[in-house]
Amino acid sequence: VRLRFAVVIFWAVVALAAYLYLPALGDSTSSSLSDVVPDSAPAARAEVQAQSLSGSVEAPAILVYSNPGGFTGRDLEEIRGGIERLNGASGRLYDLRRAVPLAAQNSTDPTRVNGDLLGNEALPVLLSFEPGTRLTEVADGVGEIRADLETPGPLRTSATGIKLVQYDTKIAIEENLWLVTVVTTLAIFLVVALTYRSLVAPLVPLASIGLATFLTLRVIGWISATQGTSVPAQIEPIIVVLLFGVGTDYALFLLSRTRDALEEGTGRLEAARLGVEKVGGVLLSSAAVLIAAFALLVFADLGLYRTLGPGLALALCIVFLVTVTLVPALLSILGPAAFGARPARGRGAPRPALLRRSGLIVVALVGGLIIVSAGNFGLRVGFDQLANLPRDADSVRGFDELTGEYPGGMLAPVNVLVQGEDLDEKDEELVRLQNEMQTGILAAGGSALTFGPQYSGSVPEIDFVTPDGSAARVLLVFYGPPFSSEALDQAGRLQEELPALLDRAGLPEATGAVAGQTALSTAARDTSEADLKTVAPLLFAVSFVVLGLLLRTPVAPIYLLGSTVLSFGATLGVCTVLFQNVLGQDGVVYYVPFVLFLLLVALGSDYNIFIMAAVREEAEKRPLKEAVPAALARTGPTINAAGLALAASFLVLTLIPLQDFFQVGVAVALGVLLDAFVIRTLLVPALVLLVGPIGFWPAKVRR
Repeated sequence: VRLRFAVVIFWAVVALAAYLYLPALGDSTSSSLSDVVPDSAPAARAEVQAQSLSGSVEAPAILVYSNPGGFTGRDLEEIRGGIERLNGASGRLYDLRRAVPLAAQNSTDPTRVNGDLLGNEALPVLLSFEPGTRLTEVADGVGEIRADLETPGPLRTSATGIKLVQYDTKIAIEENLWLVTVVTTLAIFLVVALTYRSLVAPLVPLASIGLATFLTLRVIGWISATQGTSVPAQIEPIIVVLLFGVGTDYALFLLSRTRDALEEGTGRLEAARLGVEKVGGVLLSSAAVLIAAFALLVFADLGLYRTLGPGLALALCIVFLVTVTLVPALLSILGPAAFGARPARGRGAPRPALLRRSGLIVVALVGGLIIVSAGNFGLRVGFDQLANLPRDADSVRGFDELTGEYPGGMLAPVNVLVQGEDLDEKDEELVRLQNEMQTGILAAGGSALTFGPQYSGSVPEIDFVTPDGSAARVLLVFYGPPFSSEALDQAGRLQEELPALLDRAGLPEATGAVAGQTALSTAARDTSEADLKTVAPLLFAVSFVVLGLLLRTPVAPIYLLGSTVLSFGATLGVCTVLFQNVLGQDGVVYYVPFVLFLLLVALGSDYNIFIMAAVREEAEKRPLKEAVPAALARTGPTINAAGLALAASFLVLTLIPLQDFFQVGVAVALGVLLDAFVIRTLLVPALVLLVGPIGFWPAKVRR
């Protein structure tokens, strides 16, 4: 506080240095599943094993020729000419290695089309690019190819493919990140301005939040560039909204205590010092829980979580340091001017119902939360990368053109790899394996085409058996979308049953694995579920220890964490019904339950610490039945304002036109609102009164 001007100048210099010398995070982002799934997953190992067989079963991009009225002779000539140009010198301009129509008659002349394989209204051309071609280069190349091949007649071109789906996802995030930042800023400005009835008060937290967010993104970008690693594209928006929300919470706690001191006639320097003194320990405990919670993600297997964890832990370290230094410095400079002439006192009357009917409130709320949690029984978890995109995305329109004539699984065939001896002499056994797989899929309610070694030469540039007979492949092409929950279930079931299928096919000595984007999506979903089971106990243990040390009792943390579990279950139950039954979405994105649990436990501990510290402070001066309403009256408005700010921050994620961000934003916003307005301001006070002084054991508290 005494060095307030030096603090402001110091952070200004740090921000300038970061701007000049550290790279932006956006230069290192990625949307590939291969960067997410752990190397130990069977699907990831299968991707490596697939390199022994030449030919990729997944084209990075698929050019789709189509004519709604059916192909004419002139159309076929134009298609032939276009493919010739792409495989000639002009193809090199796009870093294109080869363009092969799926209906190619033979691999030596891809411009000759087999009429028996040709669709009437659509023809997919598989585009292979030179090794090392980056995602943006693939997308730019496809765009240039379409522009060069476009004709004024009814024949048209569109494009889809795994790389284009990933590119559209990345672009949707990057193009809307500025909007998320602006709207979040306006939302927080409005919440803080209304809370303190001042246009100056919001500028204090926004200054600290803006600085912390900028520094965090620059530091993470620098670490990523230094280590040569890619950061999942989903991380940057989540970091932004989390820092805005948590930074606002911390600033509100400091603003509240500083305002109280100013109202009591304390000078602006002393008031700022008292604010830090009264709330500093609470903020440190809260930050410790959040930082520890995110740091625990290093024990997760999913790449998204391992990257997200240290990134968020670093973000919380920075926002904590900035908040506890810059906010008091600004408040000591502004003094009463930060709150205007009529600051909102936020002093509510004690709630007599909590004093008389705490048991009834606990039973009613716990029962209601359990009933709402029943919505989880219908939970379906997956990640449909196509459904995730808006319908007008280029890759989605291309997929719609493709599936007008061909199975949706063509976008990402399932690659079943078999390793053994003399497989080049076991055509009959491999055919039986195909039949066994198709029968199993049909029995499970699915449907797929199968391609094996008997199709060698018919499927362009795909080898089905290695020359030495040590490996073979069977392709599955699902009729439906390759990333639907049903397709993911089928791929997971196939991986489990593959040893038995090999045995029944007469290949008991062979081993098998399932590769491809569908299998990787299944691995991501299953790994996320396993990570939740691994991280949850650790997170509870950390929260229990911090709460126990702060409150100096092992009793209260038990029911406080129990209330957080109820909050998570109820929120996920509501979201399951909302997303699947009301909005008709295929399911809940695989990482939504994990992120929701992580944030609600960590942020719930944040609010627990704030309200319970106030209860303990009040209980030192008066009986517990008076201390709880007094603490609630003092902290309730601040917790409600903090909850509104945090919920608004996450709800802004819905502005990104991707289904996963919509689900994360809505789920966390609902969970935070439930936590702030029901759990922490109703259920927790009622539990404190119901449990009574034993909740503070071994300390003695008057009832």
